[in-house]
Amino acid sequence: MIPASTAFGLLGCGLLGLAVILAILRVERFSNSRIRIAVALASALLLSMPLGDLSAAAYVRSVIGDLSVSTLFLAGAACVTRLSGRVLIAGRERQALSWLLAGAAAFLYPFALGLTWFDPYALGYGSPIFVTALSLIALAAWWAGLNAVVLILAVAVFAYLGGMYESRNLWDYLLDPLGCGYALVRLVGSPRRESPPSALIS
Repeated sequence: MIPASTAFGLLGCGLLGLAVILAILRVERFSNSRIRIAVALASALLLSMPLGDLSAAAYVRSVIGDLSVSTLFLAGAACVTRLSGRVLIAGRERQALSWLLAGAAAFLYPFALGLTWFDPYALGYGSPIFVTALSLIALAAWWAGLNAVVLILAVAVFAYLGGMYESRNLWDYLLDPLGCGYALVRLVGSPRRESPPSALIS
């Protein structure tokens, strides 16, 4: 029996792989929902099939590691949108999430490389200051009606408390380079209509 952290990591990478396949195939073109679901099921089966010693999802995990809750939420939302046409993350919420991910990346990664004496990654090992800051962000997001941000923060904290990842650092549950890269590309690619989420402080 595989550990829960391994199973969770494989499911996450499988979800990301499914989102990529559905995007490449552009399943939303099919008017029949049964066809879209059949394609998704076939793709999920393909990702779980062994290719040598590992499945396709396991190969993905060996390259990129475990994905954060933020990235999993984005991948899951993309799958739902392509399969059902329902948008789970509206433009305003996606904009706010992109700015939060980009800001967190700018705060974490440069300092974590040892450029200064301060290492924010160490805050992820149960720092009360970090937990308090996350609570305030969640409260502000709830006040602004950014339900996706609140949900991601809540799930990340509960996953951390439940030890769902091999990592014991809360940062790894919140963000990863892939999700932060998506946020930066989104913000840079549409600079005219994307602006900092002032709703968080309104």
